[in-house]
Amino acid sequence: MTMTKNIHHDLTFTPNIKAEVIAKREAKSPIRIPQTGEDVEAVYVRVTVANSEPWDAAFAIGFDSEHAYDGVYGWPDGTSLCVVAGGYSYVFKADSHGKGFLRLEPMPVTDVQLVPEHKLIVIADYTNLYAYSGEKTAWKSERLSWEGVTVSKIGTNHIFGIGWDAIADKEVEFVVDIRNGSHTGGSQPWAKK
Repeated sequence: MTMTKNIHHDLTFTPNIKAEVIAKREAKSPIRIPQTGEDVEAVYVRVTVANSEPWDAAFAIGFDSEHAYDGVYGWPDGTSLCVVAGGYSYVFKADSHGKGFLRLEPMPVTDVQLVPEHKLIVIADYTNLYAYSGEKTAWKSERLSWEGVTVSKIGTNHIFGIGWDAIADKEVEFVVDIRNGSHTGGSQPWAKK
């Protein structure tokens, strides 16, 4: 992975954890997540939990593309991190040294939004939004688009965005309720005849 790529970074939920993207050459015995037994393209992250020695991890990228999404985020539980590497998202306790990580369902990840007022992290793929609280999935939206979900604004209780309607050959607006994932608008490809 080239270090010139734009990597998103927001640790709002984890003020006592430092997580920084580093170059492969800087990594000291990185823990491979997942353990594949071979050297694969990865996003390298150095994790430091307050008053502890840092540890390095190499998160396997899902898609090797300049358009693939990468990011490092604090998780709403305040003790975990989410690393997105080439569209694959991994969640793990920051003090676990990579043990017990989870790879989340959205694939590939196309956007991540933190919603501190609701203690949620919202992850988009090409067709849906997924919201996670500290310990579990809060909700998954119904399909919002044939292909391509763009979040344009987050309000007090709603997420505003645009999806693609292939039948109408145009972008359509949607509004998702942050509290439960219900929505209005968008494109519903399964309902089109």
